[in-house]
Amino acid sequence: MPAIVKALCLGLIVALTASANVAHAAKEAKGKKANGQANAVFAIPKEITLTAEQQAKVDEIKKEQGPKVAELTTKLDAVLTDEQKAARKEANAKAKADGKKGKEAKAAVDEAMKLTDDQKKQQSEMQPELAKLQLSIKEQINGLLTDEQKTHYKVPKAKKTK
Repeated sequence: MPAIVKALCLGLIVALTASANVAHAAKEAKGKKANGQANAVFAIPKEITLTAEQQAKVDEIKKEQGPKVAELTTKLDAVLTDEQKAARKEANAKAKADGKKGKEAKAAVDEAMKLTDDQKKQQSEMQPELAKLQLSIKEQINGLLTDEQKTHYKVPKAKKTK
């Protein structure tokens, strides 16, 4: 076989392999999002480097709690229209670009979504359950960290219930 044909074949093989790897990574990421494991509640700050043992335990928490997070977030999203979801996405991006955080960012997003009273009621009924689960996950992860790592990891205080 001439050298040019071999080079073309090799180039084709490399391109196909790279394409398959990209497709596999996208499929894996979609799977993690669908099972809740990509949720921000599982994020570890970049200042923290987990040991292999810590990472294995965090992965175990993700595997156990991810589906619960996904179920609750799916229920919350089901209350919204496609237009409201798009408005939320845009408002989140704008708030981030404007440097807004916390209550200020939430207020901007809520205003953009224009929820009906019924939607507000439905979300207010589901939100405490999700918040409780997220707090539990944060506490579980915090329990795995060293004192030094904990200085970079924020666990919100539990809200008092009436």
